[in-house]
Amino acid sequence: MMSDRLELRPVTEADLDAFDLAFQSESGATRHQWFGFTPTVALREALRTRGLLAGADNMLAVTVGGELAGRVEWLERRWGRRDTSLCWEIAIGLLPESRGRGIGTSAQRELVRYLFTHTRVERVQATTDPENKAEIRCLEKIGFQLEGVVRRAQWRGGRWHDQLLYSILRDEFDLQPAGSPGGSA
Repeated sequence: MMSDRLELRPVTEADLDAFDLAFQSESGATRHQWFGFTPTVALREALRTRGLLAGADNMLAVTVGGELAGRVEWLERRWGRRDTSLCWEIAIGLLPESRGRGIGTSAQRELVRYLFTHTRVERVQATTDPENKAEIRCLEKIGFQLEGVVRRAQWRGGRWHDQLLYSILRDEFDLQPAGSPGGSA
């Protein structure tokens, strides 16, 4: 488990440079998140115009002890009418040297806390590959519930892959910061 303080903060241009360098290969992105080479022009424009915040797709940098460890994202998803059915779907990308240290669980827990504190959504969801055991453990530690399999939902590596759909509802999540009285550790 990590010992330095984890924080989420707005993304900088230097962070995007680091993400480009780290995530533009299968070994850097992991086999579950490698979708081929992708342009980052739109990300850079979103950073310039809105700081990658307050939109349908958003991003914060994850730091541990002040050092960049990766990023968390949240994306608008709808289960019906636009004005009544918004939820957030979260995602994470950790730099290779930050994996396997508990950072992913802590970062996603903090992102869920942030979303339930600062937005009115009732539901936060996440999807992952059934073979991504680390992410499955992470989501379950946070309190996400498996809802089911979304069959052949993701094209990656030359074939279709199933995805597991997880969610957590506002009243299922403890909004107290980890380590505080009443908060989960």
